[in-house]
Amino acid sequence: MHLLHPFSSLLRLASAFKFHTSLFKFLLPLLCSLQFAAAATLPTAGESLLSEDALSRPWAFYPGKNQGQPVAQAKLVSAQHPAFRQAMRVQVLRPDGKFYNGAIQLPSKQAVHAGDTVLTRLHFRSVHNTEETGNGFATVFLQGPPPGYKKYLIREVSAGHDWQTYSLPVKLTDDLAPEQLSLFIGAGGGSKPQTWEVGGIELINYGSSVELSDLPQSQATYIGRAPDAPWRTAANERIERYRKGDICIQVFDTDGNPIHGAAIELRQQRHAYHFGSVITAALITGESQDAEIYRQKVLELFNQSGTENDLKWGPWQNEWGQRYNRAQTLEALQWLRDHHFYTRGHVLVWPGKKHLPRNIQAYLQQDQLQRTDPIVKEITLAHIEDITSATAHLLDEWDVVNEPYSNHDLMDAFGDTLLVDWFKAARQHLPTQQLYLNDYGILSGNGRDLAHHQHYEQTLRTLIDAGAPITGMGMQGHFGATPTAINKVYQIIDQFHKRFPQLNIRITEFDIQSDDPQLQADYTRDLLTIAFSHPATVGLQCWGFWAGAHWRPESAMYTKDWQEKPNAREWKRLTRELWWTKLDGQSNRDGVFAARGFYGDYTVKVSHQGRSQTVHFSLSQDSKNELVIQF
Repeated sequence: MHLLHPFSSLLRLASAFKFHTSLFKFLLPLLCSLQFAAAATLPTAGESLLSEDALSRPWAFYPGKNQGQPVAQAKLVSAQHPAFRQAMRVQVLRPDGKFYNGAIQLPSKQAVHAGDTVLTRLHFRSVHNTEETGNGFATVFLQGPPPGYKKYLIREVSAGHDWQTYSLPVKLTDDLAPEQLSLFIGAGGGSKPQTWEVGGIELINYGSSVELSDLPQSQATYIGRAPDAPWRTAANERIERYRKGDICIQVFDTDGNPIHGAAIELRQQRHAYHFGSVITAALITGESQDAEIYRQKVLELFNQSGTENDLKWGPWQNEWGQRYNRAQTLEALQWLRDHHFYTRGHVLVWPGKKHLPRNIQAYLQQDQLQRTDPIVKEITLAHIEDITSATAHLLDEWDVVNEPYSNHDLMDAFGDTLLVDWFKAARQHLPTQQLYLNDYGILSGNGRDLAHHQHYEQTLRTLIDAGAPITGMGMQGHFGATPTAINKVYQIIDQFHKRFPQLNIRITEFDIQSDDPQLQADYTRDLLTIAFSHPATVGLQCWGFWAGAHWRPESAMYTKDWQEKPNAREWKRLTRELWWTKLDGQSNRDGVFAARGFYGDYTVKVSHQGRSQTVHFSLSQDSKNELVIQF
């Protein structure tokens, strides 16, 4: 919701009709008052949390540093805007710096309390940028004190040259003393230098007297959301080309004569593409009512799965309490196997100290990693042997390494060749399984974290050049309230495919952290569509689907009490209706029924003169897909 649009439109209208100067001067205050009327929708009971001179204080902007250079620099400038006369102009010098390193920082002058409704309001515009969209951007976040730096709001704002108004309400969940809560507007996190301005900044506390629904709220969106967005036509053409194949069913009698007019029912039973979600072993093996519903939904929604946490090193060693144990994990994986799921293991080695088991952590001293006892390497290889041997018959692929960009303590201790050793060790007990490198920050954040991209690419190159048996690229897919443009997702996937054409690509951990159910549904639809349309992808795995077992409950497809959300309906519509083949027809005079369907497993029922046969067959990209039925 951008409240300046009506005002801007009236100004353009006035200009188009070339009003006389004196008349325009007369109308200008009226137009401004209309703008303020559009914007003046705020309750009057709020208390400003920012000092009047907040922007002019010396510490209002922290330039940050990236490789010794400031991330950005800022200065106060005059602004031609009816609502304010000054703005902060921020020039981003090192766009690959993190958004929280170079930022406007405005602390609250008052204490706040759990349950308070707080509104962030600001006006943003681009002065100069070379982004493909023509829009500049910044990251607005409301943050608590160290050491947790809890973020109560995080939202990307974006605009072209015209001012755009953002209203971002949030309900706080903690009591904070004066200056413990701060509003930040971050400058980094991109790939290209840019300059932008922000002004009219407000941080208003309405206490408990106002609900979020009482306040204006700028709705988040993403590029490519429009129903007529051009990318849709190209994506659907690729889906038709890469995800479907021709079927030829021939019906003959016992003498080899073609049968004309045989009734044929073609029913898809399972998709070749992997539409999946992680599960929790405790629910798959549980006996509660929730566990029963959970299993039903897994069968209804997905054809691929794996555990979220149960196969991580700590839980595998029984360090996470009674909810996790090996027997339960193996039982859950067997359930998936019994129901013909394609299964993934996550993860053999997550090489950051905090993600390693206690017996490894004891050896790692942060300031002396290079003096770590080499026995750690032996323990790690022993773990790989143990877990792969125990699960090889139950899993089709593994994330061998997870998030090496930010979790690299073991590599800091012993060098990057460890990753090669881990892949080779995995292959010893997983002769046919797919082996993946998994990382975050590749698809999310509008794909602007180029340093992360470069590290991911270099790690892949190192593994391949060293002969590591890697077969796939795992791109996590955790998205925020302003998810990555759809065309950008495709460009990233295509870029990595062209650089590593021998590797499969899987989106491994999909969710959308947003309180807007329709945004979640629309982006689920569009991300599924663009991923499904690229021939290098083999599947998309959600990082959970039920709010009762989800690390971000608001991202789930089902509420805690099993109410279906719009994103669940979109998931089912695409995967079980739009991209699902169900055909009826008859054989022609040559005894042939020709059709086209999505790759996967089918039943074919052929009926003629009171007799029928039902056969099973798989429509695949690598076969002739011809079926002969004889009566």
